[in-house]
Amino acid sequence: MLLIAVIACVFVIVQSCSIEQSSSLQRFAKGGLKKLQVLDTPPVQPKMTFKTIDGTNISLKDFRGKTVLLNVWATWCVPCVAEIPSLNTLQAERGSDNFVVITISMDRHIDDAKAFFDKANINALTLYHDPTYGISAKVGVEGIPISIFYSPSGKEIARIPGDVDWQSAQTNALLNSLLNTH
Repeated sequence: MLLIAVIACVFVIVQSCSIEQSSSLQRFAKGGLKKLQVLDTPPVQPKMTFKTIDGTNISLKDFRGKTVLLNVWATWCVPCVAEIPSLNTLQAERGSDNFVVITISMDRHIDDAKAFFDKANINALTLYHDPTYGISAKVGVEGIPISIFYSPSGKEIARIPGDVDWQSAQTNALLNSLLNTH
């Protein structure tokens, strides 16, 4: 009986800690981050490969050990194109051994994304491409742009559909909270 009580107490403590984390991030869901979603049951990080500009296969698993901001975008998506320079600045300013911004293009041809990166002087981000066009389904989204945070262990932390100003004070506070927690 005592063993059952101890197990129940541990379960309640673990649950309350995860609820606290979820609700602590939810406090940022206002203003420019009003679409921030902290899912009760986040999907598993997709097991998929995407390509580098030279055609090398890479996967999200290759970034384990870092907090990852995954952004799915395309050059034919106006909000996506507006957001990429802000993500570039974010990677230039905050990218580190502990944090990386990964942008995966959904363009038909990687050359379209490369031309945009060149024209817009996007030099801090690495260009990745999903030639299968399946990433949206694999991460469980209906539209782009979408930004998804993953913990260093690969668990989804939160997601934000739509474009974001990654240099806003509110976004900076969210990033500080995420990076100090993970």
